[in-house]
Amino acid sequence: MLRIVALLSLAAAALALALSLGQWQTRRAADKLALEAQWQAAERAAPRRLSGRDLPPPGELPMRVALRGRFDHARSVWLDNRQVDGRPGFWVVTPLQLDGGTAVLVNRGWVARDPADRTRRAPVAQPQGVVEIEGLAVSHAPRLLELGEGGNSQPLPAIWQNLDYDQYEAASGLAVARLVVQQTGGAEDGLLRRWARPASGVDRHRGYAFQWYALSALIALLTAYFGVRAWRAGSSSRSLM
Repeated sequence: MLRIVALLSLAAAALALALSLGQWQTRRAADKLALEAQWQAAERAAPRRLSGRDLPPPGELPMRVALRGRFDHARSVWLDNRQVDGRPGFWVVTPLQLDGGTAVLVNRGWVARDPADRTRRAPVAQPQGVVEIEGLAVSHAPRLLELGEGGNSQPLPAIWQNLDYDQYEAASGLAVARLVVQQTGGAEDGLLRRWARPASGVDRHRGYAFQWYALSALIALLTAYFGVRAWRAGSSSRSLM
């Protein structure tokens, strides 16, 4: 009898664990759906004109914005190993100086890498004077797996693997807002602007949830089946005594 109780307790613990993991994956899917809806709404919204005095906090991002300022091309960072249609290249990130001295990092777009020299930065247009741009303000540029602390001690402009605000400020001497604007518009300046939304993975989370719920059902059925068998066996043994 004690053995049956122990097995039932173990089965109940396994069932509770499987159910909790299924519910966790279901919540993850719901969170990803909410993020995707927020991203789509930001892309459809009218651009909000920003100045250096009313930059949005991270909680309001992503946000479609319009900016007016001057590019500081001498402090650009080229983010390496960014691919478009399987071709390796760079994202060109340049600070835009707004009124009041505030700098905002703008991801101007993608340019292909030189296949013969991966350290060579292809010539791209460098707009001078006051410019007006539109784009989607996000909390950070997507990161790639990187060994070590990253960054670069070379003078800017330079090639980096990832963009880190603190490292950028140390290298550039600029104080920058904690956001990146993915510039939109045509490719007249030679930069491709095809921005991907964050991979939601909703279907993957739903698949994992289904597996955990299916395992929960299997545990419940097997527990019921073997529990009934054990109870009947115990009843038969008592009746024969």
